[in-house]
Amino acid sequence: MRIISWNVNGLRAVLKKNFCEFVKEYSPDILCLQETKISRDIIGALELPFKCKNFSCAEKKGYSGTAILSNIEPLEVRAVELEGHPLEGRILCANFGEINLASVYVPNSQDGLKRLPYRRQWNRDFAEFAKGLSNAVICGDMNVAHEEIDIARPASNHFSAGFTDEEREDFSTLLKEADLSDVWREQNPNLADKYTWWSYRFGARQKNIGWRIDYFLVRNSLAKKIKNAEILDGVEGSDHCPVMIEL
Repeated sequence: MRIISWNVNGLRAVLKKNFCEFVKEYSPDILCLQETKISRDIIGALELPFKCKNFSCAEKKGYSGTAILSNIEPLEVRAVELEGHPLEGRILCANFGEINLASVYVPNSQDGLKRLPYRRQWNRDFAEFAKGLSNAVICGDMNVAHEEIDIARPASNHFSAGFTDEEREDFSTLLKEADLSDVWREQNPNLADKYTWWSYRFGARQKNIGWRIDYFLVRNSLAKKIKNAEILDGVEGSDHCPVMIEL
């Protein structure tokens, strides 16, 4: 089973670029998307090369959103809205039998860290959800570079959204409390200069000044089933690149 996760930064935008070519080349059995930025009323008009198409959409149009597209029929699909949080379509879960797959788009702490207190509450509530998800495979844009090796310029970013000590500590807590493994890093413990997001400014992608903020997090009891984990950093079309695992 090949599962790919991609923050597309607007599904309609990437459909006009290389989306269908990407799907044809990599042939995912399941494709998880984040930041789809679509409203439920246009889903039926989207031409997507998958048998099963499931979405969680934000109340606010053109904002956030997640999807799980597959050629395998899920046993159950559910949009998860954490209690007390805005309806932003940030978590979509699908049960595929031996795994419970979650496509996740974590809130950004924003410029000036003005949303950091909210982000930390979201982190805590999400960790509680993740602990209760059996046979968990969680993928998506976690909006945090966990270690210094996961960011091109760590020294100048300790007070930047996505690399604060608080966000990194919360991510460590999530891994520990929910018994999850960052499978790409486990397979590549010392590999640097591999990123999944680059700013559109200053030619960051061409210079590979990036951040690794897109992950597959797998319950440790399932980690031995991961045959391969890759960062598909040659795929363009978004400011993020896809990440992939094979079970």
